[in-house]
Amino acid sequence: MIVSVHIPKAAGTSLRIALERRLGRRLLLDYNDRPLRRTPKFEARRARRAAAVRAKADRLLRRYRAVHGHFAASKYLPLGPQARFAVFLREPVARTLSHYRHWRRMPDAPNPIARRIFKQKLGPGDLAEMPEYRWIYADFLGGMTLDDFAFVGIAEEYETSLELFRAVLGLDLPVLRENTADASEDTEFPPDEIARVKAAQAGNSVLYDHARRRFDELCSKFL
Repeated sequence: MIVSVHIPKAAGTSLRIALERRLGRRLLLDYNDRPLRRTPKFEARRARRAAAVRAKADRLLRRYRAVHGHFAASKYLPLGPQARFAVFLREPVARTLSHYRHWRRMPDAPNPIARRIFKQKLGPGDLAEMPEYRWIYADFLGGMTLDDFAFVGIAEEYETSLELFRAVLGLDLPVLRENTADASEDTEFPPDEIARVKAAQAGNSVLYDHARRRFDELCSKFL
């Protein structure tokens, strides 16, 4: 079973739609954990949902070919050796700016961070410095390392990544580009704001560099 972790603004929507077209009902979508919501309510929800995976691991393996969504990868470790983990990463400054643009286009979004951006007139540096975003990659990996993943894709090399996905995981997917936006719609962010984003995303940059190395290793081996 493919366990595909969707990190926001890192090609996950394109991958989700491709998986839906290819697998239909054999794809399980898991988008209700809210990994970035660090409140007791959501922590309790995640604990309950992780316990449910442990309780029905065999049934999940029989019914589904893949699971994809916003969750910490380690949630699906109870599936055992039949689980093959997959994730896309994106250069962290570009990912953060894309996420900021996404929320800024949605003034009525129910997301509390989106509301803060509008009400407090926050910039991308403010978003990048939030605890939820400083370690977003580590949070979605859930304590696993990128070497534990059978597949690591790079959003900037999406088509090559899908070739690698097919070679490693045995699933041929259509090349789609969904949920993208033209950055030229936004005014250019000042250099000091970009510098704040870069500084705040240093930890994610380390993981992204590791992802690039892992991607290159996998390409050398399988392509």
